[in-house]
Amino acid sequence: MSYGSFYGDDDTAEQRWGIEEDAPRRRRPGMIFLLGALVVVVLVALGGLTVLVKGKDPKPTSAGSRPSQVEAEPSTEASEVVVAATSAPPPPSPTPSATPSKVPTKKSIAPPKQTALPPPPPKVSAKPGCQPTYKGTQLPKSSVREYLDAASTKQFWGSSTPAEVQAIRVPKRLMYGVADQESGWQSNIYACDGGVGVMQVMPNTETWMNQRFGTSWKIDTPKDNVMLGGQYLAWAIRYFGEQLGTFDIMGADPTLLNAVVSAYNNGAGAVDLTKGDAGITNWNYVNNVKALMGRCCNDY
Repeated sequence: MSYGSFYGDDDTAEQRWGIEEDAPRRRRPGMIFLLGALVVVVLVALGGLTVLVKGKDPKPTSAGSRPSQVEAEPSTEASEVVVAATSAPPPPSPTPSATPSKVPTKKSIAPPKQTALPPPPPKVSAKPGCQPTYKGTQLPKSSVREYLDAASTKQFWGSSTPAEVQAIRVPKRLMYGVADQESGWQSNIYACDGGVGVMQVMPNTETWMNQRFGTSWKIDTPKDNVMLGGQYLAWAIRYFGEQLGTFDIMGADPTLLNAVVSAYNNGAGAVDLTKGDAGITNWNYVNNVKALMGRCCNDY
């Protein structure tokens, strides 16, 4: 088919060129696409520049991960909590505690409140082979036990003395042990050194005790003799107990018991609590009495 038959013979040149001018119009969509792509590239470049200028590096995401949401700005209260937490000084690191060394504690010895001491036992040089003498009738042990039990229940302190004075009783074991060591529970024995009766009380001790406590007991009477011995033991318990700060003579600490027993034999002035065990010079006597106390009370 020829062009002439398509357009016709009377077609003008303008009409044909008009058809020719429509060709470029049909190519304009491609150019718009190119211009749009160029604009996108420019915007992307500007966005990257903006990120670089602000100093915020985009966080890389791993393959297949979802993009993270935009984090909200922290509130003022949250920032204050963070500041307070970061500004607080760190806690001091615990230091390992050293194992405390065992330091032996010394007993606190207070000055004695009893200013007047009983007279010391007389220094009697026993003659070799001196044998004790006996006067009167020997009481049965059942009677002596009755006297010892009565003395162990008597309150020697705290009744007729001021109220602040510690009430003291002498334990039965101590009464039994001292009586056995001194006389073997013999009521009518007179020793070569002047000791009389069950508790072997000295005459000058009898005088001092009666004056000190306002009593009138006699060493020649077995019941009074036992009371005088118990009274001296009670006085010694208070005397040394005030220095040691305890009157528990049968407690786990034997210091008070040792001092009282020693003083009964050697006199209170011969016992020095500040020297510890060295302050007692008659350990044989003390240990004998304590051993006899262990027999109390069914073996007598």
